[in-house]
Amino acid sequence: MKHLASLWESVVDGVVDINSHRSRSILQLIGIVLGVASVVATFGLIDGGRQQVMEFFDQTGGVRKMLIRNKDTQGAVQSAAEKKSKGLTYDDATALSREAKLLELVEPTMERPAVVRGPGYEKTIDISGATFAYEPMYDFHPAEGRFITAADLAESAKVVVLGSERRQQIFGARPAVGQTISIGGSSYTVVGVMQKKEFYFNSANDNALDWMNRFVFVPVTTMLNRMSGDRTEQKVSYINVQVRDLKDMDAAMNEVATIVRRTHGGVEDVEIVNRAARMKQMESQGAIYDITFMVCGTISLLVGGIVIMNILLASFNERVREVGTRKALGATGLNIMAQFLVESVVVTLLGGVLGVMLGAGFTRVISDLIQQPVVLSSRMVVSGLTFSVVVGIFFGFYPAVKAARLNPIQALRYE
Repeated sequence: MKHLASLWESVVDGVVDINSHRSRSILQLIGIVLGVASVVATFGLIDGGRQQVMEFFDQTGGVRKMLIRNKDTQGAVQSAAEKKSKGLTYDDATALSREAKLLELVEPTMERPAVVRGPGYEKTIDISGATFAYEPMYDFHPAEGRFITAADLAESAKVVVLGSERRQQIFGARPAVGQTISIGGSSYTVVGVMQKKEFYFNSANDNALDWMNRFVFVPVTTMLNRMSGDRTEQKVSYINVQVRDLKDMDAAMNEVATIVRRTHGGVEDVEIVNRAARMKQMESQGAIYDITFMVCGTISLLVGGIVIMNILLASFNERVREVGTRKALGATGLNIMAQFLVESVVVTLLGGVLGVMLGAGFTRVISDLIQQPVVLSSRMVVSGLTFSVVVGIFFGFYPAVKAARLNPIQALRYE
């Protein structure tokens, strides 16, 4: 108890000394405040950007989605099997739906240009052949009417679903569901209008999902059997698949590759884009920026720590006789060390708190300017305060040890 009381007395003396030399304490604070603020502000913006990317991925299929697309195999020399392969087809999607055990959704998409005519509208645009799986895969739902159904696919129904922008272009303020439009010279009934998709990375960007609002969907079987005329021209533009469980992504990728390779007679003329792998790659690239900004913030903290050490050494030189008197009256080296360390730690801790507040303010201002969200997590606050305390202990240790080892007789003789 005696040692604890003595230590507490040293803590009180350290705090009193800080209050007695406010100008000196403010100089010690500045470097720590700026260092912590820069770290908090930078990581708040970086984490906000990461959150936006994840939200964008979620609105376009999530990280469980894989894209299968045709690969250019038009080399100088092609084998007979390569020449025979049609590329990615609707039969590939059927095989994946039937045989793949790790897939939850399979969505083949065909794209064909066609002349679309409506009331006061005529234009050649891309028509997308899709299945009912498109809606849950992209979390893209009708605002009016319905989407393509299994019955539409079975009957190759002459129905169409419009994106919000296409609906506005063709019908304006008039009702769309139940109306008829002409696609490629044939009549199709509008059965649905999709919700408007919007996503903005910041105020300077246009709607990153506006392309989804320009879709014109028909059942993929309708495009195969009616627009193409037969099943010989059944090539699809791409196939999207969604894995049941993210942990099975690599296994699912191998499963997909095996099935498609077999349906193509051993020819590897498609490529599979793994979103989860792309996300990991982006995180690895982002880690470089994290380290860079962390180093910059750490340098600011180190500069602040050096300032603290220099000021404590100057303070020690001014207080040599005071330290000697305390030791002559019975103060231990631990008491003296505690007094100097407390001054250093309290200053850096206070600087850490002010730095976190200043960093949060910076991020709010920048967020309002560029209209990008920021993420201020408890991890950042704890990290900022921890760094500041570590700096305080590290740079305050040498002056504290020097004061603790002072010989009281030499100190009392010090001029």
